[in-house]
Parts: sequence; C-alpha cells; structure tokens
Amino acid sequence: PQLAERLVAAGVESITFVANYHGRSGAFGAGEFLKESFRRIHTHLVEQGLRDLVTLIAAGGIAQAEHMAKIIICGADMVVLDIPFLIALECRMCLNCTKGRPCPVDIAHAPVDFGARRMTNLGSSWHSQLLEVLGAMGIREVRRLRGEYGRAMFYEDLERETFQALFAGGKADR
Repeated sequence: PQLAERLVAAGVESITFVANYHGRSGAFGAGEFLKESFRRIHTHLVEQGLRDLVTLIAAGGIAQAEHMAKIIICGADMVVLDIPFLIALECRMCLNCTKGRPCPVDIAHAPVDFGARRMTNLGSSWHSQLLEVLGAMGIREVRRLRGEYGRAMFYEDLERETFQALFAGGKADR
C-alpha cells in the first residue's frame, strides 16, 4: 500500500497488479492472493484521500466471471482477461509453449473468424453474468461496485466466522 501511495503521489495515473494464473502475487507466485492485495491497497488509498487519482488494474488469476466481479469489489477499476480467452481458443494450459514445445492445439493457426466468434461469445457471456450479479445486488453500473466489500462473501471470512468459536474453545451461537 505504501508503494502505491508513493506512486500516486508521484503522479502515476494507473497501476497494474499482476498475479500468476493461480491469482497469487509475488515472485514465483509465493505471495498473497490478488484480492487481498487489492483490498489492502484500495483501503489504504481511500484513507489517504488518493483513491480517485489512480486507476488500479488487476491482471492474472481471473478464470470465471464471478472472479471479475469480486476483484472489482476489492477495489480494481479494470480487469485484464488473458487466460480465459486462450481457453476459449481451446488452449489446454499444458504450458508447452513456455517450454519451446509445439502446441497440441496450434492456436496460432486457428482461423480468424473462429477465434473472433469464440472471444465475442466469451465476452458477451461474461458481460451478461456481470449484469446478473449487479442486478442481484441492486446496482445498475459496474463502477458503483468498486470497494463494496459488504456486498460479497469471502471464503476466509466465512470460514473464520463459522469455525472460530469451535476451534478456539469458545461456544458457538445456537
């Protein structure tokens, strides 16, 4: 959060946070999940009165439409979709291309009209799913979703609320 604050104070207009395809940041994906980083950075920038001066972009680890909504809830302004589009082109995520081996699907030679249709279909379906999520929350535009933590359920929070009393020696509410 302090680095983001210094960047904004220096006049940087956008910051892209990149995670691996598992959604983890840091060297070799050893860091925290991107959503945790965004929650901390967004909150810190809001507290410093700097949040509206920068566009925060999330990249990596977005595999489903609900991930897109959740990272926006955590504070992202924009989301980069990369792996889902490769999968739409029938990529098997075998990572042969990163090892200099031939791709079993040969995406590079896929017909352009096939790729365009697949990507259009993916984008359209994710758009529809995002509108459905927004409608369920009573929100009419996606930018109103940014930073609305109270509108989402996070696994770690649910697990803590459910099991903390049981495993901490306390009594669970009945």
